[in-house]
Amino acid sequence: MSALHRTPTHRADGSPVYFRGVRVAPKVAAATGGAVVAAGLSVAGAGVASAEQSVWDKVAQCESGGNWSINTGNGYYGGLQFSSSTWKAFGGTAYAATANTASKAEQIAVAQRTLAQQGPGAWPTCGQRAGLTKANGGADANAQPGGSSSGGSSAPSTSGDLVVDGKFGPATTRALEKWIGVSQNGSLSTGDIKALQSKVGAKADGKIGSETTAKLRAAIGQKSNGAWDFRSDSSSVTALQRFLNSGAPAASTPAPSTGGSTGSSSSAGKLVVDGKFGPATTRSLQSWIGVTADGSLSTSDIKALQSKVGAKADGKIGSETTAKLRAAIGQKSNGVWDFRTNYATVKALQQYLNG
Repeated sequence: MSALHRTPTHRADGSPVYFRGVRVAPKVAAATGGAVVAAGLSVAGAGVASAEQSVWDKVAQCESGGNWSINTGNGYYGGLQFSSSTWKAFGGTAYAATANTASKAEQIAVAQRTLAQQGPGAWPTCGQRAGLTKANGGADANAQPGGSSSGGSSAPSTSGDLVVDGKFGPATTRALEKWIGVSQNGSLSTGDIKALQSKVGAKADGKIGSETTAKLRAAIGQKSNGAWDFRSDSSSVTALQRFLNSGAPAASTPAPSTGGSTGSSSSAGKLVVDGKFGPATTRSLQSWIGVTADGSLSTSDIKALQSKVGAKADGKIGSETTAKLRAAIGQKSNGVWDFRTNYATVKALQQYLNG
């Protein structure tokens, strides 16, 4: 089988990234009827709309001969010939290290995100040949495998609660937007992402990455799991949906007293003493130090806590802040660096706040 040939056309990171079609050797085209399909790969990604499937198949036919698992060693991978930098920039590494080892549906989802930001010009030759547009390509900055973000996380007509399905769709997006206090249009803009980052204490650069995901997971009572983009991580989305369903307050509203780390005694409103520093414990602590009880400790909240317990108000939790907090709630120092991750300290704090 003759090798595929291409002239790399990708620009430097941060600039629009272009793709150029490859020439398929005549013998390959003749042997496959014009399409090379990797063994074991489904021709159609589950749930990908037929119009989108058709146009992406055309782009892939031009780019790679339709081979979604191709790696010829030219620095471009998969059916749509992603460079490693582009694949990473649009969240592809949440699925696989390079595009050729991801499924067709996953490659199309990353392509739809690329299309939303860069337009059809990201594939200047093959996009034009295939008639690719933002409309028929399903351009969506939040696209997920098996279809773009529409269809997931719809709200039942009887309750308004999110369906806990691990899919970051428009309904989940709107609920998240409500929580962070921005316009609820079902699509996360750069401004929305910055507001989310400020809410959870991440660097507000408008780009979702591992730090933002880890900070969000911490804010909803979950440990970091190494995911790059929470939107494409089913466990993170599931936890977020449950958190938002549990009564997570909008940014501008005071928090109800709804539980310990995850719930509350219905008759008393006291924290569950479970040693877990979740949103309810955070809100109770915020009420104690006199800041907005939104369930997420910001830098200014930490400074208020430090002032409250007599520690240096630098906005960074460390051994001094933890020791001072333990002293304030009647506990001796135990050498812990961050009280939030120490079971004994959180348990003592919950008992103190309940008292």
